[in-house]
Amino acid sequence: MTESNRGVGTSRFSPYTAVASTILAALLLFLTPIGTAAQILAVHDEGTMSPEAVDRFIAPLFEGFDAPGAVTAVSVRELRIRSEYPDGTPTDVRVQVFVPEISPDEVTGVYLFAPGSTGLIGPCRASREHLAGIRWGLYRAHVLAFSGQGLIGILPDYIGFEDNYQVQPYFHAQSEARIIFDSFQAVHRWLPAEYSRFHRGLTPFTRVAGGFSQGGHAAFAAADYNRSLGAPLPLHGVIGYGPTAEIPPLLLTFPSLAPMMLEAFRTVYGEDLVIPGEVLRSPWAEQLTHDTTRQCVGGIQSYYPGDPATLFTESFYTSLHAGTLDQTHPQIAGIFRENAAGLTSHGVPALILQGTDDIVIHHNTQEDYVAALRSLGNPVDYRLYRDERHDTRQRAFPDVLEWIENLRR
Repeated sequence: MTESNRGVGTSRFSPYTAVASTILAALLLFLTPIGTAAQILAVHDEGTMSPEAVDRFIAPLFEGFDAPGAVTAVSVRELRIRSEYPDGTPTDVRVQVFVPEISPDEVTGVYLFAPGSTGLIGPCRASREHLAGIRWGLYRAHVLAFSGQGLIGILPDYIGFEDNYQVQPYFHAQSEARIIFDSFQAVHRWLPAEYSRFHRGLTPFTRVAGGFSQGGHAAFAAADYNRSLGAPLPLHGVIGYGPTAEIPPLLLTFPSLAPMMLEAFRTVYGEDLVIPGEVLRSPWAEQLTHDTTRQCVGGIQSYYPGDPATLFTESFYTSLHAGTLDQTHPQIAGIFRENAAGLTSHGVPALILQGTDDIVIHHNTQEDYVAALRSLGNPVDYRLYRDERHDTRQRAFPDVLEWIENLRR
């Protein structure tokens, strides 16, 4: 059973987003892209998967659900592209691309998917999941399922995974938006000759960015930057599967992700602004870099306490719970606000798919976020799935296909 709540409505701002959303919206309108467009450094041909091979590959993801039967073979490539860190330093990124073996006239859209949390370091990159036999989210299977239905699929890693001296700028909105648009640009230039007549590439297609959990944060961050970084290939829609677009509510319900955020923010903003001891109790504050750069997300979640009162300092937890970080911890509160995703008047149509039993982001928190989006004039289709937890991708698959088709029309 699904509850659907569509359109633009009234707002119930959370205390974390009411401040400065209008100022942020104005600033983003005048931002210009940093650096040059993404370059293609290498292309690895992984061959073509028959419809039967696609069905076999995606079957584990859809266990217990009606799996979609592929209607086309899919050609698979891995691009290595050039992107950059927030300070403009160049870095390489892997982007998996899935092209349905049909005429370009039959392609029904472009679906870029931003993965959920996997970790901060190279061994944790999403593009390694299927090679290592790890089950972080079966993200390749998810995108293949869409490509088997006739959409061009794009699955990028986040930046930071190809450099031993760096970490992923985790939950850093501009970095997430950057790789989404760099991936579009690279695929646009790489597409085979039949897509490149008159240099059209991805131009004729409806372009959607979706994401699960952290990936939902990335997709909505891209909506914020759609008018700046998005040119000349802007998004037509964004999709969030249990999106974690605001940081403070997430820290209360799923605090074990906080150390990765702090380590990433410390590398972006500097140690003067991000002081682990003001947020984390001992010994986690002192061991932050070591602990977050030796394990991926499964180990992180097992290592850190699931109780925010145990992980965070008393003053930080009390203020986080009361919604008073602006007064007590203004530096980190400012960083959290800067990296709230989607809360500008971007105008990009959005689909949010939420489970009633989600323990990572509660549905009442998600509903506050939806109200805030709508109050800014953004069209939102919100669907609540009974008895579903954090991952709504399988249950929502036919609804997402229908939504993208309606967007295309």
